[in-house]
Amino acid sequence: MIASAYTDTDMRVGCIFGTGCNAAYMEECGAIPKLESLNLDPKLPMAINCEWGAFDNEHQVLPRTPYDVIIDKESPRPGQQSFEKMIAGLYLGELFRLVLVDLHKGQECVVFEGQDIGKLNKPYSLDAGFLAAIEEDRFENLTDTGDLFQNKLGIVCTKPELELIRRLAELIGTRAARLTACGVSAICKHKQWEKVHVGADGSVFTKYPHFKIRQAQALKEILDWPAKYGKGRGDPIEVLPAEDGSGVGAALIAALTVKRAKEGQLAGIRDQDALLKIAKAMK
Repeated sequence: MIASAYTDTDMRVGCIFGTGCNAAYMEECGAIPKLESLNLDPKLPMAINCEWGAFDNEHQVLPRTPYDVIIDKESPRPGQQSFEKMIAGLYLGELFRLVLVDLHKGQECVVFEGQDIGKLNKPYSLDAGFLAAIEEDRFENLTDTGDLFQNKLGIVCTKPELELIRRLAELIGTRAARLTACGVSAICKHKQWEKVHVGADGSVFTKYPHFKIRQAQALKEILDWPAKYGKGRGDPIEVLPAEDGSGVGAALIAALTVKRAKEGQLAGIRDQDALLKIAKAMK
């Protein structure tokens, strides 16, 4: 967020959509109860780390499939990071794998009948890149997808199986993109922002096919843009690439913190003496 805002004054939110997912935005100190005792300027902006991967850990809001339940139950932290487990690249391939195994082992074997699925049975043997490769297959007969299954899993797929596989990958990828749009929309609605830029990084955002388009479409539906904005005017809330944001952002934050220390604004700085020495040395 900070790195993107340095070059784009319309940037208000920063997101990561990769192995994990999270977001940050700028809030006024007066709206943050934890900061009341510091007597800060209520209009002073403060970066908020949403940690939205933990949204709905109580499982009261988002509809979950049986496969979401399995992933949560068998994860190192059951009951935690529920939102992240439906979005992040770490889990997309496993969701896909669990569905296929279930379709094979059910009362009626729907896929891969008579074939050895030993490799497919291995948990987390498929990653988001596997799904991305399926969605990138441009051949009408899904030749690349068939080769992928045969070479990686030793499974020979029929044409109907390939079509099912493609549709399953699309559903999982689309759900992830649309859920991320829910998070972005929630921040924008909370701040009553109608026209801002959102910086995003992470392998799912930058590399997963159709992710950006699906996310943008979901934002339009959630925020009801067609009723407010004419065609050809662009999206009022745009999610834009913010590559290497963490490295550049950390450097900018360090520089801004030193600047604050020089001005005597030490709120939130733990080792104030050490920072004051650095600020003095940089004069």
